[in-house]
Amino acid sequence: MFYFFKSKKQKTKQPFWEHKKLSQMTEQEWESLCDRCGKCCLIKIGVWRIRFTNIGCPLLNVKTGLCSSYSNRWNTVPECIKLTPKNLRKYAKYLPRTCAYLWILKKRRLPPWHYLVSGSRQSVHQMGISVKNRAEPFQQPVDLKEHVISWSDL
Repeated sequence: MFYFFKSKKQKTKQPFWEHKKLSQMTEQEWESLCDRCGKCCLIKIGVWRIRFTNIGCPLLNVKTGLCSSYSNRWNTVPECIKLTPKNLRKYAKYLPRTCAYLWILKKRRLPPWHYLVSGSRQSVHQMGISVKNRAEPFQQPVDLKEHVISWSDL
């Protein structure tokens, strides 16, 4: 068992994401890795080179940066992918480089703005990492090529 010390008197277990493999995590632990930045909900174009657009899926609330129907998203948006430890490598190219799932897969530490580190779900928004107030609502028809973005945090 691994430990780090918060104080001389108190031993604390190492956080689960620092010692567990993705495949060993419970569903609750897996879901908690999502920082709710909303970038995976941006519409993407391309086959070999995936490019993000600033257009959110129909369920993305661009004012909050959150899915408006998270538990029913697969019923409403069939293209929405249920990310799992088993399919993470397959869909990794569709995820932003700031995605915690990728950080853990690459054995990197979570960034300071991630709520599991900061203790606040607002950190991702305060640091400008999320799509909150940066994405546009879903609209059809639209020329997605005109909405390709090059945010530095993608």
